[in-house]
Amino acid sequence: MFNASFVRQCIHLLAAFSVLIAGMHSAHAIQIHRVDTDVFISGDIVANDDVKLRNELESAPVKRLILVNSRGGHLFASMKIARWLTMHPVTTLVSGPCLSACSLIFMAGQQRQYATGYEPRLTVIGIHGPSMPLTGELLPAHAADMMAFYKERMGDKYDADLLRVALFELKDASGFMLIREISRNQPRDRITLLCPTSSTPRWRCTEYPRQDAYTLGLVTSTETVALDLPEAMKPRMP
Repeated sequence: MFNASFVRQCIHLLAAFSVLIAGMHSAHAIQIHRVDTDVFISGDIVANDDVKLRNELESAPVKRLILVNSRGGHLFASMKIARWLTMHPVTTLVSGPCLSACSLIFMAGQQRQYATGYEPRLTVIGIHGPSMPLTGELLPAHAADMMAFYKERMGDKYDADLLRVALFELKDASGFMLIREISRNQPRDRITLLCPTSSTPRWRCTEYPRQDAYTLGLVTSTETVALDLPEAMKPRMP
């Protein structure tokens, strides 16, 4: 049982990983690593990263795009690459936290699954409404575009009420709807949680026991894909 909210654990561990990664790479853009037809991306998404990623994806055939440990980032860059990806038969996988704008890119995959590389409790998709990066001011006018995209990608499993709460009714930019991995977690840890802030204890988050990543249409399979992360993207504690 978790005594603190899962999102706080994600943020604390993510910050610790970022300290180490920053020593090897720039912290100002996504990192991209190709292994044959697999493309791994990690880190925060900034303006024009859509161009950077699209150039990589167009440079050689790509079957799988693996999102590794991302807090999200620039909404418009993420939406651009997500829209572009929907026109290509690419499978998207997520390893570790895939939060905020990262979830838009994940949802663009024709097939979508969780993957190994991080502990099951840290492999999570987090959805919330857009906000200003420095002030945390919420931007409900842009949330409608996100909601329309999730609806398109989730298809008949789309839960309008739940997505509306996550995108429009969370009043703190650190709050998330959290959807964890299925096959490597116990039933209680597969359910969807709605945590209004990053400091909300798990027991005070709203639970949706009938909703998980598959029933919501986030993933197209309940099975977790086994893969080897590039050395620079593997989780390491400082």
